[in-house]
Amino acid sequence: MTDPDQKNILKFTPRVSDTPETKRIKPPPMFNIPSATKYLTGGMIGLYALLWISGLFVTDLGRFITGLGGFISGSWTGVAPFWWWTPFTPITSIFLHGSWMHIGMNALMLIAIGSGVEKWLGTKRFLIIFFCASWIALLTHFAFSPHSTSPIVGASGSISGLFGAILLGMRTDNSNNPLGGNILPIIIIWIVISVLMGIMGSPDGSNVAWVAHIGGFLGGIGIAHLMLQKSRK
Repeated sequence: MTDPDQKNILKFTPRVSDTPETKRIKPPPMFNIPSATKYLTGGMIGLYALLWISGLFVTDLGRFITGLGGFISGSWTGVAPFWWWTPFTPITSIFLHGSWMHIGMNALMLIAIGSGVEKWLGTKRFLIIFFCASWIALLTHFAFSPHSTSPIVGASGSISGLFGAILLGMRTDNSNNPLGGNILPIIIIWIVISVLMGIMGSPDGSNVAWVAHIGGFLGGIGIAHLMLQKSRK
């Protein structure tokens, strides 16, 4: 038998899951990716998937789109044709990729590095570094290969810039930097790796624009440095 008073207690005592305080508590998401990083990554993957599927029905569509939207130095020096869409290629080239391996590696790197930069500096500054580092990468490639007729595609220059920015953040926070604020060894290692990748090529056999990677990397460090100086003032 059950005591009547116990019945009332069981009836009117709210369960822990029903309390207002508990309802406001939500479990953290499995992947806490900031909005700009998430949409940029998803957009690049979605665009490549769409072009890849379309390429199953249209012969050489991927090569055609790459030549159309990729950045070609020679188009700006008279070696290659300069079309009406050429001025847009510094933007369109960022979102085009040459293979599933290319887009896969860039997507993983963008999520891993871009999330940290966006959480640290905010969405606006993250986007500034993302695009400006890419344009610095293209300018560096143009300076070293002004007559190249090969299209440059991919967000590697942007990601290199974001990596440079996050290194600068490690330097400003010595507690998270095992090198005690000295990022010069990492800069040298990054440059060496970029040169080796340019010599050996990527795992899928495509060429690597290693000069652009270095340019974007150093550009990201410079842009982040200016942002931090402005914040201190």
